[in-house]
Amino acid sequence: MFAWTYLGRSVPKVEGPVCVIDGDEGVRGSLDALLNTLPVEVVTFSSAEEFLEHLEDGIPSFLITELSLPGMTGFELLKALHARDIHIPALGLTEGSDSEMEEEASRLGVLGLLEKPFVHWAVLQRVQETLGLPV
Repeated sequence: MFAWTYLGRSVPKVEGPVCVIDGDEGVRGSLDALLNTLPVEVVTFSSAEEFLEHLEDGIPSFLITELSLPGMTGFELLKALHARDIHIPALGLTEGSDSEMEEEASRLGVLGLLEKPFVHWAVLQRVQETLGLPV
């Protein structure tokens, strides 16, 4: 059953929401507005701990997380999810990256790192491709 019309095409509804985890309210708001142009539900969180508290509500279809979150970092969150055998396609947001960070992201299956400030079309394209939405 098709639940959405997107770019003039009927597309199946994406099962889980796209979740954004970032300590910066402006980044969360910007990504929320951007992702709401897609036929997906968007849920934002200010911390990894807040995200984990709501995980029982359902597994997201996609995760965008700041990697240097205060408290539990984005990397620690991904490790905690893997320990629960939960593997969610993810993008990592960074203030800057180095080879060690890139290696850790690759090891954890992160689809890509985006340095802040990032180009919005890169986020949209990655989410669309991963969720099978028309680009």
